[in-house]
Amino acid sequence: MGFEKLGIRALVTFLLGPLILLSAWVGGLVFFAVATIVVVLALHEFYEISTNKGVSAQKWLGLAAAMYAAYLLYAGLSQHIWLVLTVLLLLSVSVELFRNVDNPILNVSVTLAGILYIAIPIGLLPAIRQLPWSGAGFRDETGGAMVILIFLCIWICDSAAYIMGSRFGKHKLFPRVSPNKSVEGTAFGFLFAVLTAFISQVTFLQEVTLLHVLAVGAICGSFGQMSDLIESLFKRDAGVKDASNLIPGHGGVLDRFDSEIVAVPLVYFYLVYFVVA
Repeated sequence: MGFEKLGIRALVTFLLGPLILLSAWVGGLVFFAVATIVVVLALHEFYEISTNKGVSAQKWLGLAAAMYAAYLLYAGLSQHIWLVLTVLLLLSVSVELFRNVDNPILNVSVTLAGILYIAIPIGLLPAIRQLPWSGAGFRDETGGAMVILIFLCIWICDSAAYIMGSRFGKHKLFPRVSPNKSVEGTAFGFLFAVLTAFISQVTFLQEVTLLHVLAVGAICGSFGQMSDLIESLFKRDAGVKDASNLIPGHGGVLDRFDSEIVAVPLVYFYLVYFVVA
């Protein structure tokens, strides 16, 4: 990455990053709206890059299902997600009868996969913000602080992995999927994610035990990087470099939030079963 592109990327992060963190802190409908916009844009990019594989996903049906699924997660009605997936499956296979396009199996599969791969994981961010923190003995603001922690760990992990990997990287991590990622960069990324979690606990997350906060940092630092590799695998398979060019210096929305896709559900389940139980 050249200095000019790196500078543009840093500028965009400086402008958009605080807005995302502020919306997470405010929570409520504000953060739900931000997360839903991310879901819609990222899912649209996912459907677009799938066209390179000859897939004609049912975009509008998928986007509508994604928004409704995001609402159910925000409203604490996750038990109805199966209803959304079932209705989407039945509608998509029925619609495919009348579309007269190639690859109906792939079309239905990718339409449904977009909800599972993007809408539900990103939709869990507002769900984390809305967990019953006060009922578990925490401050109401703990949910916002926890979401901010997730973003900080993932963003700093990503930056540290790139910078330190560029400087010290000698051993390729996964050249078949991402030729530029190194074992050294990945290790530094994980280390900085855990360090970020430690600093966060002693500054603005003191009500949550250090062990729990470090566990969240470890999940973000490990599975966040794996999630980034998964998106790289999909892009390489589709023959594209970026999901889109919507965000200068970053590519698409899916490129910017790819690390959250695997990490966020794991953090959510960890918090539900071990912290807010």
